[in-house]
Amino acid sequence: MPKEAFGGDDSSGSAPEKKRIGLSRFGLTPDANIRDVFWKIMGAYAATKKPGLELSTLANDRFALMRVAISVLSSQHCERYGLAPKFIAIYTLMMILDGGWNDVFSEYLETACERKLGIKKEVASALKKLLAQEKYGKAIGESLSAMVRGRDTGEVALEYIANMEISNLVLALKKELMIIARGDIGQNQLNAIKAIALIREDEEIRKSLIILLSHWDAQARFAAAEALLGIPDNPDVKAAAAKRLESERDEEIIKLLKRMAS
Repeated sequence: MPKEAFGGDDSSGSAPEKKRIGLSRFGLTPDANIRDVFWKIMGAYAATKKPGLELSTLANDRFALMRVAISVLSSQHCERYGLAPKFIAIYTLMMILDGGWNDVFSEYLETACERKLGIKKEVASALKKLLAQEKYGKAIGESLSAMVRGRDTGEVALEYIANMEISNLVLALKKELMIIARGDIGQNQLNAIKAIALIREDEEIRKSLIILLSHWDAQARFAAAEALLGIPDNPDVKAAAAKRLESERDEEIIKLLKRMAS
């Protein structure tokens, strides 16, 4: 793979470094840099679906490897490296998960959300693809669950969860998502409502959505009404819609309530 096209930050984001293991151990030349290591790993995943290197020995360079991936993915000439962006996104995520680098996982997803980079689509697609695989699905679910509960990572996790539309994942995170849908505000709340709408037939979810019909924020009420509209001919939903019609003032929500109550 060519060396000259790699931009990005090669600095490590980790705490005090352990003694660096010689890169010759990986079959690389003594002057090989982190970009060479990254491409050796990408090549191994492309050929064997395995990293080809002992990832535990690269723990000190885990953030640097992720930043090389971000740099490559955000390059306007990404495909000249020999791998399509979707595969770079997938193999980078596989590397992070195989390495057990949970801190890198959250930063990878968060950085990919930066609009100026234009790589969120590839990373979200990679996440969705690997969620469906037995080898990675559980680890991703656990990592996303931890992110949802985190003070600084919850917003990013909710954005991915809401837009991937994976019912099994939403079901696994049902408790956390219901709490956010009923107790948070703004975009986090709307993303949580959008996510739980996928399992609206669940009794607890249905009850939570009905409660949200009386929320103080019109956007939350509208989102809840839209979700409940997908549950046809349910007596509880019809009754809740009819009751809310007595006090609702938002014209768009009233239209939804009338459809629900009919």
